[in-house]
Parts: sequence; structure tokens; C-alpha cells
Amino acid sequence: MFFFVLFLIGLIIPFLLIKVNPSWIVWVPSIIFFLAAIAIYGKAEFFPGEGMADLAERLYFIIFGMTAIGSIVGGIIVHLLRNK
Repeated sequence: MFFFVLFLIGLIIPFLLIKVNPSWIVWVPSIIFFLAAIAIYGKAEFFPGEGMADLAERLYFIIFGMTAIGSIVGGIIVHLLRNK
């Protein structure tokens, strides 16, 4: 349920930017979340924490990843709505 809410938050963010004039602006949140997920994964892989800290880093990766996926899907929907 928590991850579905994160997906919906990521899905809503591009719709907030639908009225902005440059068309590439709806892709900025998905790029930011995607790069954050890669950075968190790299940190967790190369500098692992001890015990529960490692689990928290993996959870942060999943959080940013789900939000990035939702933002990508929202960007695709906004792109299709603009082209019609």
C-alpha cells in the first residue's frame, strides 16, 4: 500500500506541470527520481551499512525507484494527452 501511494505521488507530479510551456519539463521529476535511485543504489552497493542501515538504504532505493516509475508513467500520459 505504501509503495502504491508513492507510485501515485510520482504519477501526479507530471500532471502538476502539464500547463508549463516547454514540453520537456514533465520529464524533469522522473529524471531526478531516477538519478536519486541510482545514487542510493550505488551508495548501498559500494558502501554498505551495518545491519538495519543496509536495509534502510535498500528501502530508500525502492522508494525512489517506485516514485520514478510513477513519474515516468505520468510523463508518458501527459505526453500522449498533449499530442492529441
